[in-house]
Amino acid sequence: MLKNLKSLFIVDDSSDEKKEPENKEGKETAVKKTEQPAKNKTTVNVPPTSKGAVDNAIIDKLLQAIEKNNLEGFDYLEFKKALKALEKIPMDEATKYRSTYATASTMGVTLSKLIDSTKHYISVLDNENNSFTKAFEGQLTTKVGDKEKEIVQFDAIIKEKSQKIKQLTEEITKHQAQISELRKVVDESKAKIDKTKNDFKLSYHHLRTQLEQDVEKMKQYLK
Repeated sequence: MLKNLKSLFIVDDSSDEKKEPENKEGKETAVKKTEQPAKNKTTVNVPPTSKGAVDNAIIDKLLQAIEKNNLEGFDYLEFKKALKALEKIPMDEATKYRSTYATASTMGVTLSKLIDSTKHYISVLDNENNSFTKAFEGQLTTKVGDKEKEIVQFDAIIKEKSQKIKQLTEEITKHQAQISELRKVVDESKAKIDKTKNDFKLSYHHLRTQLEQDVEKMKQYLK
């Protein structure tokens, strides 16, 4: 039943496939065939602003809801089936509608009843849409909203740590400058100390040598 109902609203392009021709005209047809939609692809009228794609599983779910809420007697669905039966008959759309309605009228169907039953199925679809929207919003909160909160938290943590890194970097730069200054002081101090040490040793050796020489002279001259 669902498959039959689906055929009223969905066009299956697989039926349009033909064998590959061998003549010149056939080659041109074959090229055109490669540009046609892929096999078993669903063809429907999608709003130009839509960024999604028609999903067969969703279509099935919506049609199941329509099937579950099917009204008794000849209504829009029966009218749609009768109209579908005229699909391959060469007549314009208006004639097909009038012909189908004329047949339905013999069973007591009026235009008002047809429109009311159509609105009934639109209402069924609207209820499914509302249910989906609520479920979608719940998933959006759970799977997206909570994650967005985590993103905000991590952004705050990153900002805080970035400020700390900046502060630490500035402190490191300051300490490196202090180290450079201290190294200059150390180097200068070591140079002064080394010079004083060397001066002392030279002075010490100078005086000691003179004292030793005087000792030798006294031994020599004062016997």
